[in-house]
Amino acid sequence: MARQGTRFEKARFHIATGPASLFERVRFKMQGRRQLKWHAQHLRERSAERQAPLEKLANFDTATWELLTAEVRADTGKFVNSCWAVTVGGERWLVVIGFGDTVETVFRSTKQGLGEGIVRSGPLYDRVAAVNSALMAAESGI
Repeated sequence: MARQGTRFEKARFHIATGPASLFERVRFKMQGRRQLKWHAQHLRERSAERQAPLEKLANFDTATWELLTAEVRADTGKFVNSCWAVTVGGERWLVVIGFGDTVETVFRSTKQGLGEGIVRSGPLYDRVAAVNSALMAAESGI
């Protein structure tokens, strides 16, 4: 199901339901360690309300964080953000990371993200699978 965004429609996919090529692409583009950024004032305020340990959550590492979901532009099939889970201080945090390693939101949750809004099949699913397969083939020079 596509969701209306501020500039373009987005659709959410879950790692458990695929497509595999999308999540391969997300892991490829996000690989390794990086320092996350917390630019938005609204995000900082919400993080403070939620008592999020921003200094610890800023150290992103695909080797220790769990990829859950990815949102794509419905018109291009390319991912625009990804949601990762990490445990800090005995609590599980979900962190949505957008372009430029910028955090869009952060919250405590034990959920797996397999709710109603997940695209599981259909023409959009097939297009996202094809687009991301082609992008990965281009990256590897195939």
